[in-house]
Amino acid sequence: MQKILFPLLLGASIACFALWAFDKPERAAAALPMLEKETHPTDYFMPPVAGGIHLTGTCGELRPNHYHAGLDIDGVTGNAIFAAADGYIETIKVQANGYGNVLYVSHPNGYKTLYAHLDRFTSDIQQFVKNSQYERERFEVELKPPDGLFKVKKGQQIGYLGNTGSSGGPHLHFEIRSPSGKAVNPLLCGIPVLDNIAPDLRDMKVYFLNDHREVLGSKAFSLQKDKKGNIGLEGDTVRIGGARVGFGVKTYDRSNTRRNDNGVYSVALFADDQLAFKWTADEFDFDDSRYLNAHIDYATRQRYGAWFHRCFTLPGDFSGNYTRTETMGAISLRMDKPTKITLKISDATGNTRKLNFWALRDESATETFLSAPYQFLFPFDGENHLDLEGFSMTLPKGALYETIQLQYVADDDKSNDVFSSMHHLHDERTPVHKSFDLKIMPTRLPAALRSKAVIANCNSGKPDNCGGTWQGEWLSTRIRTFGDFCIMADTVAPKITPVVFAADMRRKNTMAFRILDNFAVAGTADNLRYRGTIDGQWVLFEYDKKRNRLSYEFDERVGKGEHTLRIFVRDDRGNEGVFQGKFLR
Repeated sequence: MQKILFPLLLGASIACFALWAFDKPERAAAALPMLEKETHPTDYFMPPVAGGIHLTGTCGELRPNHYHAGLDIDGVTGNAIFAAADGYIETIKVQANGYGNVLYVSHPNGYKTLYAHLDRFTSDIQQFVKNSQYERERFEVELKPPDGLFKVKKGQQIGYLGNTGSSGGPHLHFEIRSPSGKAVNPLLCGIPVLDNIAPDLRDMKVYFLNDHREVLGSKAFSLQKDKKGNIGLEGDTVRIGGARVGFGVKTYDRSNTRRNDNGVYSVALFADDQLAFKWTADEFDFDDSRYLNAHIDYATRQRYGAWFHRCFTLPGDFSGNYTRTETMGAISLRMDKPTKITLKISDATGNTRKLNFWALRDESATETFLSAPYQFLFPFDGENHLDLEGFSMTLPKGALYETIQLQYVADDDKSNDVFSSMHHLHDERTPVHKSFDLKIMPTRLPAALRSKAVIANCNSGKPDNCGGTWQGEWLSTRIRTFGDFCIMADTVAPKITPVVFAADMRRKNTMAFRILDNFAVAGTADNLRYRGTIDGQWVLFEYDKKRNRLSYEFDERVGKGEHTLRIFVRDDRGNEGVFQGKFLR
């Protein structure tokens, strides 16, 4: 029997507190599936760049909401990019964000290689893409050339290194995908990188767990480094006030040629010399990549920006990157005998960092953790519903990594631009794996604004437009985060600001504009849509989303003389901004 402080609800607001008691549900910790690993060729692929490979990102590196699926290879914009093996170009994509300009090459052995963030393609591919863009009157395209149209030989140039899409600087994002569609660590396929430096161990935490590997609380470990660079703890035995614990580690790898922090290849933990936990960045199923949010200490990442690998699995984490063990990293500590703990961190070239210590349960220093007042208990292994006055949500099975004590409060927001109660749904520092349905009832929405109404996420101060469709009197959307939600109205047209444009463009090779909207988008909301014409004819304006920039490079379609330019930009609610101007060419 467990007693908790449980706040009662009156409508959608907290009225008072009461002491409730109930039998704690018995649940078995979820079993991870046993997955067979594929074997991959080690002498089939060549490096996709000339000269040595300098990594700015490794496969399996921890990234927001996903594991990094390939290698980030540093370089200079315009450097040649080569096919890693014989094959043909299967897919060409042009995107305003994400991979930017990207090529997928299919190989006779069933594997595919991917080359992303390209500045441009080689001339024959580039012309094919441009013709397709004009045929479709779209900048963003996904093209499937006929088999054999673009055959490539190993070492043949196919593009130029760049910074397109969501790239944060010039580099090549390079992937190898297996016949089953998984992302394979290219360093396991013979792509050479000079690296004899062991991973760096920066920080540790201990997590106090219940019988289901769910986290009750955590505490930082103090690591020390001696003059030789060896990492250790103060004393060889650590006294911990908990019976069942897990550990977490902040760790990075470095190569010989770059000083930046990269991701490690594997994290293993042994208890009394028996393997208790192992995570390995050998291959990744794209459908499972979001399980990263269960593997990391998500709350610490959201609050402080620190990336901790958990050395245990949460019960709702079904990633295929773990070695199946009896305890999955949960360590039962004893009071009469310390447990030997060995932490082993490795990179893909075999360099290893180890940390050994002893952990002893200290009953005199037992940690206690008080849960905050909450309203609803949401088990991780079932579907969860919440239907209240003016608010409704449904979390599908598999949306949570561990059972949560869900907090919900609604208050009356008097702001002129808010047309519902403000619904405070739990905590944005709790990760959600699957999208879920959320509905809000407006309280004072004028009929004239109904078509402009959106569900807004107000977590970060400036609200995000999460979209919204009407279901009777309810506004509904699908989201993938907890936070603060309300109904707002978007009546403001996007802004179009000239960056490179003048009445006389005869000495210019390009024109450029910045486009901005008053809402960022999330959930089901659409991104900005745009169309540019010169003398009434569609022209190819390229969109760099990270810079909010449209640009058109003059070509044979615009001759000498005076021309009329029109640019239309429309947001998710149909508000349209227009720019019109005349120029000489």
